[in-house]
Amino acid sequence: MTVYFYGRCSDDEHFNKGSSIETQLEKCKSYAVLKDLTIDKEITESISGTIRFERRTKGFELLKNLKKGDHIICSALDRFSRNTLDLLQLVEKFKRLKVSLHFTEFGEVTGSDAMGSVFVKLLSVFAEFYSKQCSEKQKATQQRLIKEGRFTGGKKLFGYDLDENNYYVTCEKEQQVIRQMQLMRKQGKSYQFISKEITKSTRKKFPVSWIFKIIKREEVELKVA
Repeated sequence: MTVYFYGRCSDDEHFNKGSSIETQLEKCKSYAVLKDLTIDKEITESISGTIRFERRTKGFELLKNLKKGDHIICSALDRFSRNTLDLLQLVEKFKRLKVSLHFTEFGEVTGSDAMGSVFVKLLSVFAEFYSKQCSEKQKATQQRLIKEGRFTGGKKLFGYDLDENNYYVTCEKEQQVIRQMQLMRKQGKSYQFISKEITKSTRKKFPVSWIFKIIKREEVELKVA
């Protein structure tokens, strides 16, 4: 059995006495005494708490060396991780590995007692809330970019290039191809016929579904910077 102390502070917290590694270690040593444990190894690093634990140099090493029956003691929740979803996944992983995770402010949170159960449930709620919040923000950002006529990721629209601010600007070469599509469509040609003709003239494959989408899209006014 190995008892690890894990301490973390970001670059701008080095001079904050309340967040210093030394203060964290003292708290964890006092906690260990109460639990009849002795800290064997001290793992410390200066890194943002929002970075996933396994992507931290020392965090990755700690996870790699853990064995059944080991203990990890950390002074506070935010010293271990500020990423709720990451923390929840780690707690579940430690429970499977039979590794005990302790916070001086909560006690052991990987146990089967009431504290461990409540802690995991709370983390699950916060993780779900965070996930929904991120999803809503992402959707709102995409909608805003679409309204502004800007690129939202993925494949760019055929017929347009992107400027330095990711605004769509017309690409004359591709616009000529689009005009050919529109002309043939006005002449009553089928989408399949247009697909074959455009593929032949451009030497680039234009599936029927793509032809249909481009023509329908061009019927709707596109905001271009």
